[in-house]
Amino acid sequence: MKEYPVTEFEFLGYSFRRVFIKDRLGRLQFNFLPSVSVKSAKTFRDKIKAMRIHSYTGSKIEIIAEMLSPMVRGWLNYFTKFNPSAVKYTMDCLNRRLVKWAMCKYKRFRGKMAERTCKKRTQYASTLGSRNDTVAGRMIRAL
Repeated sequence: MKEYPVTEFEFLGYSFRRVFIKDRLGRLQFNFLPSVSVKSAKTFRDKIKAMRIHSYTGSKIEIIAEMLSPMVRGWLNYFTKFNPSAVKYTMDCLNRRLVKWAMCKYKRFRGKMAERTCKKRTQYASTLGSRNDTVAGRMIRAL
């Protein structure tokens, strides 16, 4: 097996990496597969962070869903075509932002116990594997 100097490249927000997979004949071989690039994921997380969702405590969840839905839906539609599991961490970050908003808005979600409960729920939702089972997915379906 030869070693090559370039085994990864980025194109249109995707990162093409060398991955060891089975081909259609059942043989194991290296192939280049696209997934969301680290740079694109970080840019999206920075946009979510810059929106300062947690400061909209006077807003209802529907208003926040209207703000986030087009951006999240477009990003997911673009980057989940080839490797949906690659966007999991970014969606977890969005879920944590929404939990922070709920903790700021509602008194019953404040405190260590409520924070642990919210984290457990978001962890459970992220293990389900579907983007419709997360807080962000429920927000998108609400519209």
